[in-house]
Amino acid sequence: MMEKIEISKGIYLCRFEKALGHFIGLNVVLIENGNEALLIDTGYEYNFVELKKHLDERNITITKVVVSHFHPDHIGGLKYLEHADVYGSEFAEYSLSKFNSEFDQLLPDMIVKDELVFKFGNHTIKLEKNIGHSKDGILITIDNKFMYVGDDMVYSHNGVSLVPFCADQIVENHILSIEKIYENYKNKIIIPSHGKIIEDQNIIKQDLEDRLTYLKYIQLNLDCSVEDFNKDTGINFIGAKSHTYNTNKEVKKW
Repeated sequence: MMEKIEISKGIYLCRFEKALGHFIGLNVVLIENGNEALLIDTGYEYNFVELKKHLDERNITITKVVVSHFHPDHIGGLKYLEHADVYGSEFAEYSLSKFNSEFDQLLPDMIVKDELVFKFGNHTIKLEKNIGHSKDGILITIDNKFMYVGDDMVYSHNGVSLVPFCADQIVENHILSIEKIYENYKNKIIIPSHGKIIEDQNIIKQDLEDRLTYLKYIQLNLDCSVEDFNKDTGINFIGAKSHTYNTNKEVKKW
């Protein structure tokens, strides 16, 4: 079931419960401009179908899509959007090839290399390369007010912080991505692709610092458990499965 929340004029957070299990949901950002719409991510296919039905009933066409990164829970609707402009990282193929044997039709046609800025209606969308959770990650800022961070900051549907998830198992890249968000979060509202939006600047600051502490800790302690980290730092994340994945292989570079 989709919950649609207007977070600013013409900008909506579409929330889907239990998209990735019993405590993690999923978010899609929808920006409307007359009878056109822009999406940030599409969710899984069944999330997108529900959202598209809602838009079809109102005669609104999706003309632009921004993909934060090309993992399955973010691109399920792309196959329905062959006529939309799709913005995404120059490294999209890197992620797509992991999960799709045939992925050429899912590649973005508007390529983000370092930075790309465009207008949609009265809104300014800024896209920046931010390799962290995945190689093809991009940081998305709307009107210099909202910052969509993809999976670099992940939470339960109720807003509890999850262990940072290094999908490519390159911890140092995730550190750099969090540091970039830390440099730019002030006076912005954080929108994660999983979890509640965060407006309180003190909470954002502390959460980012906790994530950096965790990532630097596992760099030095690859054999540690989540319990070890919690005990040594006093920081409590949920999501031990992500920690097991993060520390399963040698930290490596490309």
